[in-house]
Amino acid sequence: MSNLANELNARLEGTVVARVMSDLGRRMFFPRGIVAQSAEAKARAHRFNATVGMAYQDGEPMTLPVIRELTAGLTTSESVAYAPTTGLPALRTLWQQRMIEKNPDLKDVTLTNPVVVPGLTAGISLIADMFADPDNTLLLPDLFWGNYRLTFAERRLCRIREFPFFDNAGAFNSAAFTEAARGASSGGKLMVMLNFPNNPAGFTPSPSDVDRIRTTLVNLAESVPIVVVADDAYFGLNYSDKLYTQSIFSALATAHPNILAVKVDGATKEDFVWGFRVGFVTFSFKGMTRDHADALETKMAGMIRSIFSSSSTLSQSILLKALQHPDYAAQKEQARKVLEARFRTLQSVLAAKEKEGRAPALTPLPCNSGYFMSFRCQGINAEELRLTLLDRGVGTISVKDQYLRVAFAGVDERDIKELYREIFDAAEALTPS
Repeated sequence: MSNLANELNARLEGTVVARVMSDLGRRMFFPRGIVAQSAEAKARAHRFNATVGMAYQDGEPMTLPVIRELTAGLTTSESVAYAPTTGLPALRTLWQQRMIEKNPDLKDVTLTNPVVVPGLTAGISLIADMFADPDNTLLLPDLFWGNYRLTFAERRLCRIREFPFFDNAGAFNSAAFTEAARGASSGGKLMVMLNFPNNPAGFTPSPSDVDRIRTTLVNLAESVPIVVVADDAYFGLNYSDKLYTQSIFSALATAHPNILAVKVDGATKEDFVWGFRVGFVTFSFKGMTRDHADALETKMAGMIRSIFSSSSTLSQSILLKALQHPDYAAQKEQARKVLEARFRTLQSVLAAKEKEGRAPALTPLPCNSGYFMSFRCQGINAEELRLTLLDRGVGTISVKDQYLRVAFAGVDERDIKELYREIFDAAEALTPS
């Protein structure tokens, strides 16, 4: 193992990080090679800098006139230069400030500075590399984004244990979560993925549900180290005042010295810039020092360097300027209201269907946030329903042949009623008489 990796491991010794790191995570370090030497040269080589593999002209990154034209308003350093491995420093600092504003429970909590990754998928994959070994167990609700399986089960050979997401009353199934967490912790380490608002259900739990999740994990942490990942892809898209409005990361960041909380978030859905591919990864645990945080960031920098080197400078620069714009907050709230209006129309459609006698083949799952809602299919196959809807010119997603996911965020409010009329008509046509 590299001496640099050993040095980082020594700085993390005695913490939950040391107890939950994968073999790859323990071996990871940030090399003192081209990137590190180039950073030193940027600070000290005041005459000539012949380090990094970029072409310069008159002290600025060289670029083509057509690129300068298309990126008017940005300097060439903001558009075509390499970004630092962990992201633009100003963007990382501002994202953390905004994170604390949106999650006031994080005030005065020691956090790593958010590390920039090319999208939340990359962030989740890096977390899997850092903490998941073959035969570890990842706890998930039975309604989860399918890419978790690809990332953890296929890439890292983890076992996946599911628990029923909803109870019979349509609330978050705290009892099932507790039972499954106890069972999944028997291997000496527990990994948990929590995604609120949930994809595919579009559901966020209540504050009391979050308290029960926290209590379960704190109790288990007395005997087993835990990694809890908050996938906050749809953070802030809430349409009810009864749900937990902060990230669950806030409830877990200092919950117990044996719980490592990880927040994976980004501009993708929050700021309506899906193709920018700008995500962030932030860590915390009770008792974390600034030296622990720096060591963790360095481990992540090594992971990033080994896979994709750095994230897009252009996307980061545009996002930074957008976050600094005086109209940013108002514009973002207006966009959220557009989605909420679609959600309200959807709810009125479902309420009317309930009143007239809901289609027996489709039961809507609880939904209060995010981009999606889902139906449980009863007596019909969700994949068959999806294909039938395609014949009608309507695209949806089938999940496990049992659920039909509908992305109401992708349909204008004026078309919501027609969309659901097609869905109910197709389901009724497939229902055995």
